[in-house]
Amino acid sequence: MEHVLVVDVGTSSLKVMLYNSSGGLLFRSSQEYHSEVLGNNRVEQSAFTWKDALLYTFKETGKFVHDKKIDVDAISVTSQRASVIPVNREGEPLHKALMWQDKRSVEQCDQLSQHLGLRAMYIRTGLRLNPYFSVPKMMWLRDNEPEIFKQTHKMLGVQDYVIYLLTNKFVTDWSQACRTMLMNISDFQWDEDMLRHTGISVDLLPELVPPGSVAGSLTNEIAELAGIPSGIPVIIGGGDQQCAALALNVLKAGDAEANTGTGSFAIAHSEKPQFDKDCRTLCSASAIPGKWIVEAGIFNSGAIHRWFREEFYPAGENAYDLMNEEAAQSPVGSNGLMMLPHFEGSAAPYWNPLAKGMFFNVSLANKRCDFTRAILEGITLEVKSNLALIENLIGKISMVSVAGGLTTLGLFNQIQSDAFNKMIIRYDNNEASSLGALMSAGVTMGIYTDYEAAFKKISATDPLVYQPDAKNNEKYEKLHIRKDELYKSINQGGVYNLFNEVL
Repeated sequence: MEHVLVVDVGTSSLKVMLYNSSGGLLFRSSQEYHSEVLGNNRVEQSAFTWKDALLYTFKETGKFVHDKKIDVDAISVTSQRASVIPVNREGEPLHKALMWQDKRSVEQCDQLSQHLGLRAMYIRTGLRLNPYFSVPKMMWLRDNEPEIFKQTHKMLGVQDYVIYLLTNKFVTDWSQACRTMLMNISDFQWDEDMLRHTGISVDLLPELVPPGSVAGSLTNEIAELAGIPSGIPVIIGGGDQQCAALALNVLKAGDAEANTGTGSFAIAHSEKPQFDKDCRTLCSASAIPGKWIVEAGIFNSGAIHRWFREEFYPAGENAYDLMNEEAAQSPVGSNGLMMLPHFEGSAAPYWNPLAKGMFFNVSLANKRCDFTRAILEGITLEVKSNLALIENLIGKISMVSVAGGLTTLGLFNQIQSDAFNKMIIRYDNNEASSLGALMSAGVTMGIYTDYEAAFKKISATDPLVYQPDAKNNEKYEKLHIRKDELYKSINQGGVYNLFNEVL
């Protein structure tokens, strides 16, 4: 077996990539889309944006494989997590997807907290109760859209929806199900107590299988559109962050990575479930069946960088290059400017859905370059906090593998190395999630003997290495303390509650 087609469904775009068994990228097709930020903590997206993107990219890919006379041996799917799409028996969406950034279900979270308690749910599910996760969104649909809820046959995540489009099967895997708050993180089964207390019937959920499972076969409809044979096995690679961890060599105890796309995630491997005493980190199912990851995430990071580009830089292909050049002109500390990356609430380390982003200490002396660098530093300092939480659980982390769109900027990687005071490793192919999905499919199909062998095969080139600068680290240590003090001052002063009141 030589060729695997990977479908990577991100928050900003859907990508289809054709890889050979050595991790060589032969073809790439993508289509961008946007979620709808509606205000009042609501973020939605039409499921048809994913369907249209899937059909478009498969059609383009089909032309390539036909012209090159390439046989596709398997399809592997990886996707964003914790969004919710109610569908009928035919898989037709009944409501726009409630996206992972959506925070409308605060009331449903309060109900769950009163019935079960934060700690009890955390130990069962590995998750801290928050509107970010799937089941509060499901409960919101039940409470506020009763007619839609009545018609719903299945509650799907984005990966599950794409799997259905490809196979006509309602299937999910452990690495996605663990983000619903309905799966027991210790035994990888739907949790009966969580189902009972949430009022979500198991019949509303897809079939639960290990990551790397064959979900079904490619349908005739998609096969005809793409000009490739039907019946190709479709494999559930796993959640995007879990797949990224595979491709970033987070395969054994002590391995860690920081992946910065729309949001940022600090992740470490674990051989057993790990729980923070204050419920600040998450414990999720790994893309390696029967293993776990410890995770601490930020809702918005790369999305802030993209927002700033769209709003404050001229349009064009070179906008990001210009941002990087300007950020390099600003010194460590961004000439006194500090950015808090809570533009859609805070996940770890603060877990405050009402928190908002800000630029602090602005003066007339500040230039655009200071704002651009402050974004990179604000993201990095938040990730630094999260890595510290993980180290408290698993022990010392000496180096961190990085991936995601922002890591194409060398300056960002150096800022991370300086702030973390750790070696930063960046592998040649930035598409970590899709490469992880390739590894998952390859192990399933027998292309690789195990995940270690898969990583060695796809990572033949030497990575870029960034070493910390001691003087810069000293400055970032002080900035990190100030960042934490700034957040606490705002939160304790009731500022977030004041400004979140409806006028």
